[in-house]
Amino acid sequence: MGSVKGRRFERNDPAGQHAGQAPLRRDGSDEVAQWFETTLGKTLGQVTAESVNRLVPAGYYRSGFQAGFAPVNLLQRAESPFFQSLNQPNNCADGSPSALICRPEQLPFAARSIDLLALPFVLDFSLDPHAVLREAHSVLAPEGCLVICGFNRWSLWGLRRLLRLGVRQAPWSGSFLTLSQVQDWTRLLGLELVSAASVFYRLPIGQARLLQRTAFLEPAGDRWWPVFSGAYVIVVRKRAFGHSALLEPVRSARRRTQKPLVSALPRQVAKERLRVLRG
Repeated sequence: MGSVKGRRFERNDPAGQHAGQAPLRRDGSDEVAQWFETTLGKTLGQVTAESVNRLVPAGYYRSGFQAGFAPVNLLQRAESPFFQSLNQPNNCADGSPSALICRPEQLPFAARSIDLLALPFVLDFSLDPHAVLREAHSVLAPEGCLVICGFNRWSLWGLRRLLRLGVRQAPWSGSFLTLSQVQDWTRLLGLELVSAASVFYRLPIGQARLLQRTAFLEPAGDRWWPVFSGAYVIVVRKRAFGHSALLEPVRSARRRTQKPLVSALPRQVAKERLRVLRG
């Protein structure tokens, strides 16, 4: 997998002050993990994983890492998958760790060493999503893919979040970034859009029976109201010899002709659907 940044790797130290505990942050990572274990969280994770498996382009991904605490596996195409963990790191059959205690802003990997990197609902709960994306860009290998999943602000999920009064609990404590924000940030890093999709059109309800009865909304929503989905998935690729668009002069002609690849702005809700682009 390449060299490891030992200075950034956080393990549980039995002699340490917080032995047996993960380095939790102020954003309540344990609370987010618990919500993803609920019926609604598991259903969302399952639908998201199915969409990611379709959108990630076929190819050889030697190493993969998934940050966040959603109990889904988005690294099925990776030969050597690693996952972020809240508990003691697990070990594979060959003795190598399969779960690492780390932070998305400080990944324990060398630069350009990860072929497939997944951030399921990480940016929504991060205190510094810009730092997470910069770190992801740093460890991502040339021609490697980055998978980003997030909650859609312009949906019934976003509306329920706005109507929550007082202290919000997960997942309503998340920032629910807009799709256009995430798209712009990845573009500024020089990441190329490979594919995108709207996912999960069911209401944010926690009853298993109602979730099963409203499963028909998935194909209907994908056809008739994709911009109102509860979540979205974006797959971007790191260019082999690319550089950040922040350092690239933008000509006036290019500025006039360039259009957003994916948009979820309110003024375009009735005009444009979120299209799935396949690389």
